[in-house]
Amino acid sequence: MKFPRWITAALMVSLGGLALVPVSGAPAYGAQTSQIPKGVVLRVGDQEEDLQTLFSASGALAGAPYQVQFDQFASGPLVDQAFAAHVIDVGTMGDTPASGTVSGKLGLSTVAVAKWDGPILVLLARPGIKTVAQLKGKKVAYTTGTAEQAFALRALATAHLKQSQVDQVNVALNELGTVLETGSADASTVAAPDEIQYKQTHPGATVLAASNNVTPPVYDYVLASPSTLASSGKSAATFDFVRRLIKAENWVKAHPNQWVQDYYVNVDHMSPSLAKSLLNTSGEVTYVPITPSVQTALQQMVDLMANAGAIPASFSVKPLYNPKATAAYNAIVKEIPQS
Repeated sequence: MKFPRWITAALMVSLGGLALVPVSGAPAYGAQTSQIPKGVVLRVGDQEEDLQTLFSASGALAGAPYQVQFDQFASGPLVDQAFAAHVIDVGTMGDTPASGTVSGKLGLSTVAVAKWDGPILVLLARPGIKTVAQLKGKKVAYTTGTAEQAFALRALATAHLKQSQVDQVNVALNELGTVLETGSADASTVAAPDEIQYKQTHPGATVLAASNNVTPPVYDYVLASPSTLASSGKSAATFDFVRRLIKAENWVKAHPNQWVQDYYVNVDHMSPSLAKSLLNTSGEVTYVPITPSVQTALQQMVDLMANAGAIPASFSVKPLYNPKATAAYNAIVKEIPQS
């Protein structure tokens, strides 16, 4: 259960608000332990304390021969900015900001890809709107430059609508769940908690599309900087971190009730009942190998954004897939069973 816990919106934590997780001791993937020299610190761009809580709760970093420093951000585009400022080595984000690192010529490489089997994002409409086609000329809320925008365009495309055929309400991620209640929008891209809460008080609300059944498929990304992969120590630490990340996610699947308490209740400050409903609604995340179909999905998303006028022009996402990084990651996915 993980990735778009970081797209449910939240407050940004400044670069100065760092959490240091000291760990020591086990071999890294694809390298000898000696290639991770003493004192290596892997700086990870996190969102909403997602990975930080995941590793703390699961204990998956125990014995790692490096330290992990988590920096918190409110969205994928802000993680991109941190990469551009060279203040992080690894970062997590949705597919839209991942593609943005290519157009921004940041030189990043994909080191992990994840997919949810449940609807972690939905296009939710106020009572009275039953189909995507009915949104033509109406107000639709989604945040420019984020995974929510790409999802909204996917949803609109199911009714052959383009971005120009609706009136975008461009608000911050943490406001997407309130625009329906205030009447500022007729439909909004919202995460599962906001869907659950809005439908409790507006039983006539309709989910018009969900992230687990739109085309192209929605994936989430973990990226690494070129300087990180060029360093034998940090590169080895990065792939060891990815291996432990997959194991931590397996821990969540085996301990769902503890995860509800540790993250949704203690960090996101949800009520226990809402957190339990969210766990049952969102489904689970699986780390998938980087295949031609995964790359095609991202390319199709970029093409969709370009055709909708959301970006100036399409571009190739091929630079995001470093063959050596892909091979290292795919070997890890093959090695670790995922329930």
